[in-house]
Amino acid sequence: MNPQTPRRVARVAVVLAAAVLTACGGSAGPARWDARGVAESISDAPFTPVNVNSNLGVGRTRLAFALFKPDQTLVIEAQVTARLYRLAGDPEQQPTAATAAGTFTLNARTIDVADHQGARWPGDRPRGAPGAPAMHDVALAAPRHDAPPAPAHDGALSTVFTAMVEFTEAGLWGIELDVKAEGKTHRGLRLTLRVLPHTSEPAVGDAAPGSKQAILKDVANIADIDSARPPHLVLHDITLADAIGSGRPVVAAFVTPAFCQTRFCGPVLDTVVLPAWKAYGDRVQFVHIEPFDIPAARKGSFNPVPAAKEWRLLSEPFIAVIDRQGKVAAKLEGIVALEELTQALDAVLAAP
Repeated sequence: MNPQTPRRVARVAVVLAAAVLTACGGSAGPARWDARGVAESISDAPFTPVNVNSNLGVGRTRLAFALFKPDQTLVIEAQVTARLYRLAGDPEQQPTAATAAGTFTLNARTIDVADHQGARWPGDRPRGAPGAPAMHDVALAAPRHDAPPAPAHDGALSTVFTAMVEFTEAGLWGIELDVKAEGKTHRGLRLTLRVLPHTSEPAVGDAAPGSKQAILKDVANIADIDSARPPHLVLHDITLADAIGSGRPVVAAFVTPAFCQTRFCGPVLDTVVLPAWKAYGDRVQFVHIEPFDIPAARKGSFNPVPAAKEWRLLSEPFIAVIDRQGKVAAKLEGIVALEELTQALDAVLAAP
């Protein structure tokens, strides 16, 4: 045998291996989770994946990602799979240190905002019109430097991609997405996620705050506690505290159709909360709470109501499903699909 043959074979093997990895969308080395590695992983994609959760905490959590195009519209149709990793404490020092923690499929959750653009601001001026109050950057808290951009845009359809995962400990986690959209598959798109020991709002398994919000008997005008048009009286006849004390499961929907900061409250109320009430209202207590003081909001001041403060919410719309024991069983934030809420209700109704 020619003494050069083994070297040639070795070189050919390396080239073939690299070609296979390239064809599969992989890389010749382990994934890097430092800032440069994460940026390079998404640099060639025609969209940017963004984590739109207001905060993440240890335990069962709903992850939600939006795929932003350069014009800030959203990818509506895509097939998304993900791999979750526990990262090192400092990826800049240990960029390849990652422990696999599961693979899952993300589901598309789409709402149509086309029929929910009629809410008016003071003086009957459309939102965003000259002289109308400015939109707040974050619904119930002072703007944060790390707050994700609200996925609102000029299109009628808005989509996020969601999955339920279990974070076993606080710290830095990574997620690697494979996205098939418009006939092309983009692999290994990476994001890092900071998981807190506990979310600002109650975590799944925590006791739900028994808020005593204003209800029908407390106000002269239903419009002061419900900005929907028309308002839904049946969702305002019991306090959250009394609903929790009834021994029945509860849906607490913090939504404000007229003053929503993300444009999603109206669609979520109309296409998720109300259909669920029609299907489950004989077995589940439904409570609608406006997160802002409506009379003040009409004047341009966005003051959270006591219930929103008690729940320590950072975003809206926000839906909590509470079990018969008064504990939070599920949390749904932002764009929500009816299927997500009904699955959570079926689970609490099936539980003893």
